[in-house]
Amino acid sequence: MAASKRARKIRKAEEFDGVRLASALRPPIPVSDAHAWSLAEIRDARDQQMNGQFFKPVQLAAAFRTCPALAAPFKNRLAPERVLGIELVPAKGARGEAVGREGDALFGKDGVCFAPGARADILGCLVNHGIAIGVNTAVPREDGSRVDFFHAYWPLEWVRWYPTWLNPDGSRGALVTQVDPHTPESELQRDAPSIFSTALVPITHGDGRWVIYQHHQEKPWTQDAAVLWAALLWAANAHANRDWSRGSTSHGNAKVVGEMPEGMALADEDGALTVQAKAFLDLLQAIASLDMPVGIRPAGSKTELLTNNSPAWQVWKELADKTDKYAARGYLGTDGTMGSQGGAPGVDIAALFGVATTIVQGDLACLERGIREGVIEPWAAMNFGDSSLAPGRHYMIPDADAEGVVAAYASRSKAFHEDVAQRKALGYVVDAATLATLAEKYDVLAPVLPESSEAPTVTLAPRMRADGTPDPSSNMTGSELEAKKAQAQPPAPAAPVPLRAVP
Repeated sequence: MAASKRARKIRKAEEFDGVRLASALRPPIPVSDAHAWSLAEIRDARDQQMNGQFFKPVQLAAAFRTCPALAAPFKNRLAPERVLGIELVPAKGARGEAVGREGDALFGKDGVCFAPGARADILGCLVNHGIAIGVNTAVPREDGSRVDFFHAYWPLEWVRWYPTWLNPDGSRGALVTQVDPHTPESELQRDAPSIFSTALVPITHGDGRWVIYQHHQEKPWTQDAAVLWAALLWAANAHANRDWSRGSTSHGNAKVVGEMPEGMALADEDGALTVQAKAFLDLLQAIASLDMPVGIRPAGSKTELLTNNSPAWQVWKELADKTDKYAARGYLGTDGTMGSQGGAPGVDIAALFGVATTIVQGDLACLERGIREGVIEPWAAMNFGDSSLAPGRHYMIPDADAEGVVAAYASRSKAFHEDVAQRKALGYVVDAATLATLAEKYDVLAPVLPESSEAPTVTLAPRMRADGTPDPSSNMTGSELEAKKAQAQPPAPAAPVPLRAVP
């Protein structure tokens, strides 16, 4: 029975309207809304994220980047995508190889159709909100030979979830987005609800125009969006550092208080300070400002420094430290980037990154899936008839498990050879059987001993004479037999001497 073919959805060229996709979409012009966030506004933005209304949550996530405790792990979360290599795996066959070469120039590491900035914006939005939107613009080449798909990030603040939206297939609920009012009519949803403007477009994943990046199928913005847990964490960190700074001001600035001598008036009949009181006040101000290192105090007067000895700063420090840890764990899955904490023994940070690595791999897999379904397959269908020749786009993630296996084998092999060398140095017999036993013990490949270069000596049974006695020549070597034969042969006759006549 022949092997079954791998299940795959093939997209056809007729599914995509080239004229519609060639019109570029533009989001509305954003309005600057930078302001200080109150606790009530932070909670309201978090609730809007849960309801699929993303305008205020996007602004809140932007404010997170003003806090070092959240900005550092967020940056580390995005860093692997920027440095990892990208490979395009072509489809089978010569034609698949040719399509793969074209796709590499468009969607590879240095591809012109998917810029690094767009990838960073999409991944950052996916991390903070659990969902990100990409948009395609199909640009025909001047010679008409190809249609290139340029992929960009679509600002999420203009996107919202409308649960009662009626889709063409009869289902309800859809992501919709506001667009620039000058968008071509062909892009607009004519039967948009009256609560929205007419410049409203539904977002359909994989239709050639839109790409939805998400980890979950059902309301992904309520599942693993960082805004949900980081909203109040950011507020706690900001308030802790604010109070800590205020406490630092109180601790670092001592107050100087003076007491006039008994019976000396502080004010005259008009309520103004007396000359003595004013002079004493000037002395206290000079002491507080550190401009005058010395002063004369009237007899009977007192001066006192009031300092803040409250241990409340420990509470603010503990709160700030904990928010730093929670931010790292939330974004990376581990606080290993912070090293050993609280006097604990040193830890191997590289080992702790195992948790964070799985999160990063999930992010990159989401990018790979979205780009393949929403960009590369429509591009292949429009240019080559269907998506069967679409290449795969993959991040070249190092395999930590494979590297660990190689390192472990290298360590065992080194120990094996050291054991063999030590046995030989002590004069022990190290033969093939010993090597096989040691190789099994260390779980390494057993070496093969070289064969001897000398030919083996074979002793033949003696040849017997006719009278039953052994023939001595049967035990002679080849050289001895040759020498005996030479002695047994008669000498060669001497050459004749020519005669000559005697005169």
